[in-house]
Amino acid sequence: MKRFMIGFAVGVAIGAAAVAIGTARFGSVETMAARVRGAIAVGRQAMEAYEQDLWADVRRRRAIGMANTDHTPSDVPGARYER
Repeated sequence: MKRFMIGFAVGVAIGAAAVAIGTARFGSVETMAARVRGAIAVGRQAMEAYEQDLWADVRRRRAIGMANTDHTPSDVPGARYER
């Protein structure tokens, strides 16, 4: 139990020091919130770009498949899900 308490105290001290250094380094809570909002916005943009790439790949593969067969677009499984 004594070792646990010593380890706990050391962990709390290290955590408090990290918070103090991080707060001084990164600024106020508002600044941190603005950075987080910015990171989320960039992440959403990357996600949307990746989704568009995936849809382009689906369209390309479907076009190749359609060129190889004589189907109409309504015959292709999942055609109603196309954007």
